[in-house]
Amino acid sequence: MSLGHCCGRSFVHTLLCFWAITISSPAQTPSAATPPAPPPKHFDHVLIVVLENQSYDSAIRNDLLKSLAQKGVVFSNFGNLYHYSYPNYLAMIAGSDFATHRPQVLSDNQRNFKDDSQHRTIGDLLNWKNYAEDYPALPSAERPFLGDRRGRYVRKHVPFLSFLSVQKKSFHNVVAVDTHANNNAFVGDIGSFIADSKTHPLPEYMFYSPNLDDDGHDPTSNAQVGLKKAADWLRVFLTTWLHFDDKTWVPKDDAMKRTLVIVTFDESEGNGRPERIYTVFLGDMVKPQEVTAAYDHYSILRTIEDNFSLEPLHKESGDGTASVITGIWK
Repeated sequence: MSLGHCCGRSFVHTLLCFWAITISSPAQTPSAATPPAPPPKHFDHVLIVVLENQSYDSAIRNDLLKSLAQKGVVFSNFGNLYHYSYPNYLAMIAGSDFATHRPQVLSDNQRNFKDDSQHRTIGDLLNWKNYAEDYPALPSAERPFLGDRRGRYVRKHVPFLSFLSVQKKSFHNVVAVDTHANNNAFVGDIGSFIADSKTHPLPEYMFYSPNLDDDGHDPTSNAQVGLKKAADWLRVFLTTWLHFDDKTWVPKDDAMKRTLVIVTFDESEGNGRPERIYTVFLGDMVKPQEVTAAYDHYSILRTIEDNFSLEPLHKESGDGTASVITGIWK
């Protein structure tokens, strides 16, 4: 219908005519529904467990870590990014260390990053939880605990709490884990998922921060003692909490078959070259092998982004310039 057909008619008829033209205009037609995101390529969930301060050569001599390497994908040329710990933790979840490694700001103490588009994390792209051993805040707390440390808990190993967006909007995604409880928050989430995965889904992205005993950080004066503590804890974590078979190192429960478990270290135990750290991928979706290509913490983040068909958080640096890990998937 054109406006010309309305000429010579009464004012009321003209208004009715104009109204009919307006609502039938293609510009007013609702747009087509947004197409669904493509399904994940290799895994539906990822769990990253970060241990502390060991070189690859030290870690691979440990009986448990050697066994995991034989049954999973071990990266024998995987490098940490920086010293101290903190920049590496930031890089793992945000694709940048936000210049915390530079000499003028070099410190192992955490910062509070702005709530803006330049300071996003993987938690802005995927459902997430950061499980933190001995984190002091209760689930009912109205604000996060932002102290540097308490007991065996340290905030710098819980990188999501460095971002104001998390502190203000999603701090309940940082979940306290009591390692002395038989059915702690992490065990409960895994058990509920195995029992009924549709009613109790796992987050797509999970980051696990052990305390200073379980991650092998202490005693700092004896790295080998720390490594044994971490390995003893990890064995219980995998076999009891995650229901892994200790012969194949894959989950016993079918519900966990699409969960990738990554065990890595934040940094090496010194400044010797080359700086290599132990990293292994475990799960039903990987082909056991040793990978000698050079990768780092940015590579893991970029691989997770690629698995979920996501753009990198930083297109021209950090995760944006890292290589996607390929050739390891069934």
